[in-house]
Amino acid sequence: MSRQLSLFPEASEKGPKGSGDKKTDDLPADLPLIDEVLAVTGRFQHGRDLGQLIDFIVHFPQYSAFNGFLLFLQNPSATRVATARTWARKFKRRPAADARPLLILAPMAPVLFIFDVKDTVGNPLPPEPGPDRLKPSQLEKMYQTTLHNCALQAIAVHETHIYEAGGESAGRITPALRKRHQDLQLEKDNRYLILLDKTQRVEDKYAILVRELGHIFCGHLGIDRHAWWPERKDVNMDGEELEAGCVACLVCRRIELPENLVKYLPENFQADSPTPDFSLHAVLQAATYVEEMGKQCWRKPKKRGRY
Repeated sequence: MSRQLSLFPEASEKGPKGSGDKKTDDLPADLPLIDEVLAVTGRFQHGRDLGQLIDFIVHFPQYSAFNGFLLFLQNPSATRVATARTWARKFKRRPAADARPLLILAPMAPVLFIFDVKDTVGNPLPPEPGPDRLKPSQLEKMYQTTLHNCALQAIAVHETHIYEAGGESAGRITPALRKRHQDLQLEKDNRYLILLDKTQRVEDKYAILVRELGHIFCGHLGIDRHAWWPERKDVNMDGEELEAGCVACLVCRRIELPENLVKYLPENFQADSPTPDFSLHAVLQAATYVEEMGKQCWRKPKKRGRY
């Protein structure tokens, strides 16, 4: 479990933990729509249910985590999806007469309609290709690109010997923290600090970096005037660890890291254990943003709008 460097400042959104019979009028006015759905339906109250959602989203790395969630809501048994045009052009198949289109968001258009393979007819399909794992050089580039984009957002990342730092890993930079880590020579505008173990492999360093970015972008360490993520409060430690762990699992499993990322989830992420209060909206938004951070070096920080 990640030990935070500073106390968690105030934060504003509660998670979606719901009984399934909560009236919509009782929900906070600013509750994200994703969390509203979970609150009124009581979805994902147990670890196995949330685990199924994560497994499903991981299966579709070509789509954003949010679109993976939309697909799950519409057809949790979907296995292979594509647009009607792609089915025709690549596989000589077409949607059946009674096919049910699935709706997702599109980058350059409002929505996109896709179809699951079970709703198509035509030529037999070739075997689905296995996932492509990143080469070590590709992962190193992704790691370095993420570090570059962290610096743009005043997130200082330092590789050190964690045991020398007292086991600390991430926190909001305060005068006390700055004094405690004088040897790091933190820049004046640094707002957050992440410490990584320099003795670890790049796979582990990247996974831990993603988890700690999950803590930041889920609002666990507070915000300042530059933050695009919402301020959060009423999120307990179990909820924070669950959210950051889910971000790590989604991002790392979607690029096929060879490690078992379940180790980054808390113990209550088990088959029949109830989930603590958490925000799925925060998880999906943070995971999507972290994935974008690893694709290319930015010239300036990107702002992320809310779903």
